[in-house]
Amino acid sequence: MKVKFALYPWGLLALFLLSRLLIWIFRPTGFSEIIYSYMPFAHLWASGVKPYLEQWYEYPPATIPLFYLPHVIDMAGLHHWWHLSYLQAYRLIMLLIDCSLFGLIWATLNKQKVKPVLKRDALLFYMVITAISHHFIYDTMDLAFAAGIMISVTAPFFVTQPTQSLIRWLGYFLATALKYINAPLALPFFLAEQRRRISVASILMAILAFLIIWGAPLIMFRSSLQVSLVYHQLRGIQVDSAPAILIRTIDLFTHSEKIVEVYKNYDLQGPVTDAIKPWANKFFILAITLFIGWSSYRVIINHLPVAKSFYLVITVGYLLLFLLTGKVLSRPFLIWLMPILAIYPFSNWRQQLSWFGTALLMTITTYARVPNLNIWLLPIPLLVGWIRVICLCILLRLWGKIIVPSSRIKVI
Repeated sequence: MKVKFALYPWGLLALFLLSRLLIWIFRPTGFSEIIYSYMPFAHLWASGVKPYLEQWYEYPPATIPLFYLPHVIDMAGLHHWWHLSYLQAYRLIMLLIDCSLFGLIWATLNKQKVKPVLKRDALLFYMVITAISHHFIYDTMDLAFAAGIMISVTAPFFVTQPTQSLIRWLGYFLATALKYINAPLALPFFLAEQRRRISVASILMAILAFLIIWGAPLIMFRSSLQVSLVYHQLRGIQVDSAPAILIRTIDLFTHSEKIVEVYKNYDLQGPVTDAIKPWANKFFILAITLFIGWSSYRVIINHLPVAKSFYLVITVGYLLLFLLTGKVLSRPFLIWLMPILAIYPFSNWRQQLSWFGTALLMTITTYARVPNLNIWLLPIPLLVGWIRVICLCILLRLWGKIIVPSSRIKVI
């Protein structure tokens, strides 16, 4: 038994390193977001073009150093034996983020004092689900966004106030500076801190974190940052989103819709899309507004899950709802859920298995290469889309079963 216990962590670490080696080797060989999108941005900036001010740049400001650093590494290594191309440098940065996330997951599970079997399965889940995503995990920016989220939600497990507030808001604002997606969570997060009776300290920490992350971009680019917001307003319904799956199903009978490339994304266009898009936008706004209002109300009346897990639990529910109702959904977006689900506070093995099994089914079907054939009237790619939508509904339902019945538990 002592020998088995001693080998347990080393075996997991060896499996993790092996899985990362496989991800590094089996990278995308045809299309890569790094080469298609990120590297041209870096080359443009290196030529003197200023993002936002002279370029209609679509991403938030923290992506600028993320996309430009591989170019610096590429140029610095020219004519040296250790030279890394832009592609290799970017993937190396993602590998380092991935390894850091694995360490953070392991440390968080130790802090949560979960049962050994739950901890083992959580670590294996992260290894497997990210290995399944090997075409995207190091070749998009989504893992960096997930890291920002993780910094925010894991802070309560490691540090006390006021440092906890500073780190949590740093993670929050870093994530918003990579993608604006988690921005609405500011309200329930802020209200939760006010219930801790550290109002002045938490406000000061939030302001400091905001200035650290957003201060320089606001000074450099000022109102030009709104360019990225305008870009997102103009985006259509992406082919993999839940509204698009509904439209594509209707299109089996109307044959009226088409898929077009718009701003490096594939959107639907046609009369059915035009009719559904306004309602999809309204439903999305309503769903997010109700979620933020409900979670904020739960904070105010003190109906909360375990205190240290509050930020984690609320973030999981928000991300699931966003993926289910948003008009924009790319397949790499599923990466957002992978590290955060690994540290979710499951009460037993059966609960954990239901979550992990559903998430793995969604990931396997989404990332699998399927032929464009029909099963009866339903094309296989469309069937995959419906499986993803159903899995998101199941995960949201599982989340609701945990949090909705929870009784009054003090925020600490």
